Amino acid sequence: MNGSRKIKASNKLSTRGKHRSTKMFRMIPWESTLERDFIKLLDFDQTVTYFEFQPVRIDYAYQGKERKYYPDFLVQKNDSKIYIYEVKAFAKRYDELNIIKFQVGKMYCMENNMKYVVVTEKDIRQGFLIDNLDVLTEIREESISGRVMNEILQKVNDLGGKTSIYELKRNLDHIDEAVLECSIYQLIYIHELYADLISNLINDELIVERN
Repeated sequence: MNGSRKIKASNKLSTRGKHRSTKMFRMIPWESTLERDFIKLLDFDQTVTYFEFQPVRIDYAYQGKERKYYPDFLVQKNDSKIYIYEVKAFAKRYDELNIIKFQVGKMYCMENNMKYVVVTEKDIRQGFLIDNLDVLTEIREESISGRVMNEILQKVNDLGGKTSIYELKRNLDHIDEAVLECSIYQLIYIHELYADLISNLINDELIVERN
């Protein structure tokens, strides 16, 4: 029943690629831009502790033929449960073969004490979230200062636990603006600061607060 799938090399017409995971510290393959964006969510989701791309093979029979199904992601969360995620375009949820695969995936998970979840672009591409995650992950490690991050957190506390990026820049204008901005972004990405990344694009007016 198990066996990871070998990913074919991409070509000019393919949307296959690899994304550098900030959580797994390695390149994770993807076979659609929707899968690529889901990897970004897995990296950002603090309940996710581990994930793999297509590590499971499920054998099943359909219309008299033996078939193989490789669900997209195996995910382990901090509740110690294991999840199988299938990433599928919303418009293709009711395609006949996909319905069969979903049923097969659910049965496999029931038999193996896992949970089967189908996610679409409506789950993954909510508001500005993916665009904002792209901004947050563009920062370079050398642009981040631990000392500055501590100073930012203290200043947020001083300002009542909630303020705008603009106010932080105004109150911490003795710090190089590029270092300050990158350090704020890092604090958001590691969940030390909370910001509504779905409703708002990251800019100086964005409100941040202590988590």
